[in-house]
Amino acid sequence: MIHSQMEDAQYEIRHQVLNPNQRQQLEDRRRIKEQLHQLEQDNESPTHMYRRKLKIASDVNLLDQHDSFYHTTKSLLVLFQIMGVMPIMRSPKGVDMPRTTFTWCSKAFLWAYFIYACETVIVLVVARERINKFISTSDKRFDEVIYNIIFMSIMVPHFLLPVASWRNGSEVAKFKNMWTDFQYKYLIVTGKPIVFPKLYPITWTLCIVSWSLSLVIILSQYYLQPDFQFCHTFAYYHIIAMLNGFCSLWFVNCTAFGTASKAFAKELTDVLATERPAAKLTEYRHLWVDLSHMMQQLGKAYSNMYGIYCLVIFFTTIIATYGSLSEIIEHGATYKEVGLNFQERLLNVNLTAVDKATQKEVEMFLVAIDKNPPTMNLDGYANINRGLITSANLSRIRSLDADKVNT
Repeated sequence: MIHSQMEDAQYEIRHQVLNPNQRQQLEDRRRIKEQLHQLEQDNESPTHMYRRKLKIASDVNLLDQHDSFYHTTKSLLVLFQIMGVMPIMRSPKGVDMPRTTFTWCSKAFLWAYFIYACETVIVLVVARERINKFISTSDKRFDEVIYNIIFMSIMVPHFLLPVASWRNGSEVAKFKNMWTDFQYKYLIVTGKPIVFPKLYPITWTLCIVSWSLSLVIILSQYYLQPDFQFCHTFAYYHIIAMLNGFCSLWFVNCTAFGTASKAFAKELTDVLATERPAAKLTEYRHLWVDLSHMMQQLGKAYSNMYGIYCLVIFFTTIIATYGSLSEIIEHGATYKEVGLNFQERLLNVNLTAVDKATQKEVEMFLVAIDKNPPTMNLDGYANINRGLITSANLSRIRSLDADKVNT
């Protein structure tokens, strides 16, 4: 009694010195505290509803049967196993153990070691050849420098794969098992399985697109760049496909969460429409907590993968954008390297094998190219090139200096 009176006296003192917002906050805290205390004292309150039930032993066969997420996304998992990107394994049917496992000595990991070693040899050989050729060539065009920087940076994710992907294999396996358990609990609580009707064709399409896009990108560079040898293309196929696979995996996971959330929301709406839904709402609340933990585990499992993915994409995009804008400003959007290509073709003409009239025309053609470069200008006021901004600023400074001298 005395203790309660002392608390009331302290509360009154604090209430007098606080501003209105602080008073309201203090009132809310005191009211919540009283409600919790009343709930503890009420013996008739169904407190068992607020505590989660102990984990119920699940049927392994039912886990496999209703693991729709695994069955619909299995193609992407197998693709990552073949590429050695994420060597996790699915437990055999009927075996009482976690459905998805990760061990450093599994068959999938032994294959990952082998395929990674082969790819490393190819990447190192190609990287060495490109670096030596780049260093030995003294007369390098600006676009060649940009292309070499971009394609050397694309090789970096290969060497970061063990740190970015393999090291988080246990977290990925945990994420997969959380999906398996969640679908089983969802079936027990709602009586309905979670179905992903569009995820199966989407996953297969993304697997095919990942490698198809890799082939198209690298082969197009082989045909467009004269110094890009065909043997060098084999160092890039798996890297580009891996980056495309990371993007596809993120889309698949987000699509699965969206489908599960919509189904969960529909079931929750139906439960709220019934009488006395408190007991059922408790189970739904637990499902919501599981779904929230799964989304948190998604970021934890794939954080390193997407961190490196974002860095590579950001770096290559910045370099490519800078190179493209520099070339457009320097040579124009339509006439990039036109004059240089024409000069090379004309200089390669064997003048001793043609008549004098043709020799004269070749010489005049070269003079015409030199005297009439394909430049862009602002209606005759200034040429659009890399020095446009600096020259404009310099002219402005000179004019200001002249005005000061005159005054």
